Amino acid sequence: MTDGKKRRLVERIADPSYVEGLTDRTVEDLRDMREECREGENELSFERRLCQARIDILQAELDRREGKHEGDLMSRLPEILATEGHSGGSSLPSRAPDFSIPRNADIPRRRVEEVVGEQTLARLSSIPPEEIAGIITSLQELESTVSARRKKVQEVMDQIQSEIVRRYTSGEADPASLAR
Repeated sequence: MTDGKKRRLVERIADPSYVEGLTDRTVEDLRDMREECREGENELSFERRLCQARIDILQAELDRREGKHEGDLMSRLPEILATEGHSGGSSLPSRAPDFSIPRNADIPRRRVEEVVGEQTLARLSSIPPEEIAGIITSLQELESTVSARRKKVQEVMDQIQSEIVRRYTSGEADPASLAR
């Protein structure tokens, strides 16, 4: 894991070599790896939330233009961002969501802003609907890519967690060592 700072965390985690030799690693190493996975998942979750918020804002503008909602977009912003338009229902997530902002929040923020930045949002009322629809499509594609990467990180985290559990279950590791 010494090449870690040269490659982005999520890229390292997604590399198949990251989980090679899990059975040979110490429990401390496994815990550190699991924490790195949590950090990577948090970064990707943050990027997804940025995409989803912008999609919701852009869609609300299109809806406003079609007369589906009254009032200006700015006054409705809290309502727009509070609704869970992209959650697909009210089912509980498989993992407890982490709504904290990652340490390196600038990286995912820059990627989303490449698709739609604050300047575009500031002049939203003057952008043609076709262009807004195109931006929404681009954001949906980015969100889909980020979701796939997040799923991969979760799979790696599950592998690591399974190895930790296996050790505690088999007696190879002492549960008293959990007080870390």
